[in-house]
Amino acid sequence: MFVFGFLAFIGLSIIPGGFLTGIDYIVFGALGCIGPIGFYNHVKVKRKREVEEKLPDFLRDIASSTSSGMTIFDSIKSASEGDYGELTPELKMMVSQLSWGISIEDALNNFAKRINTNEIKRLAVTINKALEIGGNTSSVFNAAAKEIDQIKRVELQRKTEMSLYSIVIFISFFVFLAVILIINSTIFAALYDLQDQMAGQSIGNIRIAEINPSVVKDMFFVFVFVQSIGGGLLGGFMMEGSLSSGVKQAFILILVSFVVFKLLF
Repeated sequence: MFVFGFLAFIGLSIIPGGFLTGIDYIVFGALGCIGPIGFYNHVKVKRKREVEEKLPDFLRDIASSTSSGMTIFDSIKSASEGDYGELTPELKMMVSQLSWGISIEDALNNFAKRINTNEIKRLAVTINKALEIGGNTSSVFNAAAKEIDQIKRVELQRKTEMSLYSIVIFISFFVFLAVILIINSTIFAALYDLQDQMAGQSIGNIRIAEINPSVVKDMFFVFVFVQSIGGGLLGGFMMEGSLSSGVKQAFILILVSFVVFKLLF
């Protein structure tokens, strides 16, 4: 798409009729780059969030089972037969590894590597150190469940507070887009009318220059395009705490601005 955009800019029309301009191809190329990345990250983060939501229940069940006299292996095996959503396949994988003779420490480390979040990694280290030292296994898993619950509450509070700033950023984008539409339909529309009436004429030593509407449209769209990328990345970063989470928002804002320009300009 970027190559097609370059060819369109130098005057080679890919699709006859001039329906798509060079800017359109650039937009398609940008959407094709960030779209799959953004939605892949969204699915991955959603899965990790669902695993973390079910993890405290799993840990409490393990604590309850071990307090009744069951071994850790039997407790995990029994819990893997329950319904923990996205966590269930990971539990079955852990049970399989334990049945192959892998230690509980390595099974927990492998689980943390597959989920790949700081909270799960820290949890695996905590449980492994507690089991290595010895003591009441049930209290270890209960403490781990409380820690995960506390982390979730802090994360929810941070997300709630920062989402207000993200909303301001997204509202600013739509306000900017509306201002661009108003400027184009009022000031520049009047300039186009004046240009048609006084084409080629001069006022004193000043000659009325010709304004190309398509160039003005491309200029406005570049403004909105940059605003879409920056606003989407920043809004997603402030809401989720990760820059990759803003790629999805940037994709949506670019798509919205492209549709608006195609329909209203």
